[in-house]
Amino acid sequence: MTTSQQTPKTQAAIIKAHLMTGQSIDIWQSIHEYHITALSQRIGNLKRKGLPIKSVMVKENGKRFARYSLDTPITNANEVNANDPV
Repeated sequence: MTTSQQTPKTQAAIIKAHLMTGQSIDIWQSIHEYHITALSQRIGNLKRKGLPIKSVMVKENGKRFARYSLDTPITNANEVNANDPV
């Protein structure tokens, strides 16, 4: 069976695909859901490739960390493809 959408392979592609769903992500979520521990580096890679990502510092349970999301919604699917190499 073949599918029209391929599963993202790189850590940056996984994070990009997550953000493209309109969800935010933080380090705890990236570790638990994707086993990605270097989230800030992957976010930096995506920003350098032109993805408009914003970060907000949050504090929960005495811990301070960044939560990332797309700065502007991507309305045109051709604008940024979640499976494009990053």
